[in-house]
Amino acid sequence: MKKNSFILFLLFTDCCAFAQSVHNNGAVISLADQTVFVAPDSLVNKGTLVNNGDLRISGAWVNLGTYDAGTGQINFNSNLTQTINHSDQSFNKLVISGSGEKTFSANITIESELDLQNSVLKSANGARLVLNSGAVVVGGSNQSHVVGSVEIKGAGNWLFPIGNGSSYLPVEVNNVTDPNAVATLTLHDLTTGQVLSGDKELTAISSKRYWELVFVPGALNQSKIKLPVVNEDALADDLSSWVVVSSDKATEAYISLGQSSAAGSLSSGSVTSELAPATVFYTLAAISSEHAIEIFNAVSTGNDNKNDFFRIANIEFYPNNRVIIFNRWGDRVFEISGYDNDQKSFRGESNINGSNKLPSGNLFYSIELGDGSAKKTGYLVIK
Repeated sequence: MKKNSFILFLLFTDCCAFAQSVHNNGAVISLADQTVFVAPDSLVNKGTLVNNGDLRISGAWVNLGTYDAGTGQINFNSNLTQTINHSDQSFNKLVISGSGEKTFSANITIESELDLQNSVLKSANGARLVLNSGAVVVGGSNQSHVVGSVEIKGAGNWLFPIGNGSSYLPVEVNNVTDPNAVATLTLHDLTTGQVLSGDKELTAISSKRYWELVFVPGALNQSKIKLPVVNEDALADDLSSWVVVSSDKATEAYISLGQSSAAGSLSSGSVTSELAPATVFYTLAAISSEHAIEIFNAVSTGNDNKNDFFRIANIEFYPNNRVIIFNRWGDRVFEISGYDNDQKSFRGESNINGSNKLPSGNLFYSIELGDGSAKKTGYLVIK
């Protein structure tokens, strides 16, 4: 029997082709630029499908042949459940719309764009969504996100558009400088009886979830990780005491990576770490304020036993601290590690390029506690 090939070439703009259930049993189908091909039901491809246009599928997508992503987009747009069996090939641009859940049973690689407009894209059989280097994510919400593992490749600022089917819980890793970096993120909701635990300085730790980030060690050593805060009202009164914590075990031994910034509220917000991600598991916790430092910013050089040194209360609880003092022109005049208000303290004298008494006036300080928390900065006065 003679095999027929169905080939679509764009000879004029805004060309549209419509079909019900489409079965390609070995033909070559080529969608040219600006060609719209609509399959109101399922599409089964056992041949070759080249997409430089706009392919819209409202039923199941079963790819048993070759799908050439070209420069086109593919849109799964049904209000009913859709199955995507893509045989571990690539999409140039993938659009998720319609209200029906989309289930993918083999890895999907996105070359340029993932557009999450509506409905959930859910993994089956452990399949991953892979964002190749340079691929961007558009949209993302409680109504539209990825349920399953997401892998990202290449340098840049990473966004993992994941959630649990009802809440959007995206994770960001910024300032990835290694072009060969690859990481896979998976969200884990805590099950009944599962409890997270960590360092004694943590007064509370998430009872909702944790994230698993698998990557090549060293690839993210200049990065920070940003976790979403969703319905964590029971942990603390506000976000000021919240930190990102990490562990090499799923449910225990979490330690603080600090907080470089926080935004939003306990119901809907985010916390960004101070330190780079370096282990596997991450979640959110509230840190004790019992040993919060207090800075006394006046120094007297009159040897009257009043304000004789720059006092930083509770600094002894942070042995890995580093204190730097600058003059008004931004030059360093004092720098020391392990500041202790005693043998290692600032008493109005420089320790840079020799010991010199500094004149009265305003100076500026920078205090790093060495625990991953944000740097403390301000001014002090020599009288």
